[in-house]
Amino acid sequence: MNGFWNKLPKPIFSLAPMADVTDISFRFLLANCMGKPNVIFNEFVSADGLARNREALIDKLGYSTQERPIVAQFFGSKPEYFYQSAKIANELGYDGVDINMGCPSRKVLSPKQASGAALITNPSLAKEIVQITKEALNFEKPVSVKTRIGFDKIEIDEWIPLILESKPACLTLHLRTKKELSLAPAHWEHQVLDRVVELRNQISPNTLLVGNGDVETYEQGIEYINQFGIDGVMIGRAVYGNPWLFNKNLVIQYQPGLNINPTEKQKKLIDQQLKISNGLIINENELLIEITLKEVLSTMVKHIIISEIFTPKKPIKTLFSHFNCYLKCCSNLGGTTNLKKVLFDCETSEQVLNQLNNYLIFKNKSDQLLNYSEIKLSIQNLINNSILIR
Repeated sequence: MNGFWNKLPKPIFSLAPMADVTDISFRFLLANCMGKPNVIFNEFVSADGLARNREALIDKLGYSTQERPIVAQFFGSKPEYFYQSAKIANELGYDGVDINMGCPSRKVLSPKQASGAALITNPSLAKEIVQITKEALNFEKPVSVKTRIGFDKIEIDEWIPLILESKPACLTLHLRTKKELSLAPAHWEHQVLDRVVELRNQISPNTLLVGNGDVETYEQGIEYINQFGIDGVMIGRAVYGNPWLFNKNLVIQYQPGLNINPTEKQKKLIDQQLKISNGLIINENELLIEITLKEVLSTMVKHIIISEIFTPKKPIKTLFSHFNCYLKCCSNLGGTTNLKKVLFDCETSEQVLNQLNNYLIFKNKSDQLLNYSEIKLSIQNLINNSILIR
């Protein structure tokens, strides 16, 4: 049962599940920012914890229908808890369930949990978990797997065939071993991926193959997909503070200033703008759309407002990894180090907006000032017109 996976247009771009990053607030923002990927994964949830104490974790499974297709990812090591968690995901209307077999966190790998990447060392249990999760979904919704290419070393021939035998709808491969964490470059290498593709074709040809690790841009994703003959890529850290990443036609405005040069995509946008000003017509499929400084900072404030509404107990400080990335658009203007320090002490979205406006005034960017009432009203209208499953 491949469900929605076989209906997706190719190439496939998916949002990686990241704890406290791809929460309901960020996913809602992403789904409404003209940059929605083909598949969205929720932040991963403990199958053990959900099965034993549903009320404590059920909020992490909230989503909006704009996010579809959306996949619930669980980690754990007890098949019976995966069964119960998959049942809950099915009740909530998730489009599929993904099993995490790649998390390298010490806590997740500990003998007490023995989950995440630890399942690489216990393939019989890994296969049992896939099977019982399929049963929980009555074989009517797809079960996928996200894993790594080995535990302490690359183990393509030892590990990948075993998990392919369980016939997952999609296999997402983080192209590092558990031992490498995220410290070594991902193995985007023919020696690795050619063999994985060969094994997939032999053992489970209907399983989609998605690569993950060090994909920084949409264009790089396309390059890898074409180069290695896979079905898609999953993007994680590069989406921090960049909910437009999955739209190939959107480009964040270049700010002249210090010594940071425009990216290749920004250079292309500047060139297009010059051609258009000279009366040339650009092919619609190639037309780039500029995301202005004001739009970037406004989106940052929207992100915080959404978080305040959906997860009011979550401190703004937990969004700081996003803040750092939103503010990259200001790097050439200077002064972002001090701005970040000031923002870190803010406790509300309105305080953040006021500090951003102070910064814009100081940098002679008064034409980019943000209006809190307008921003908050736009978010409230979005939420009022959405169907939330919680």
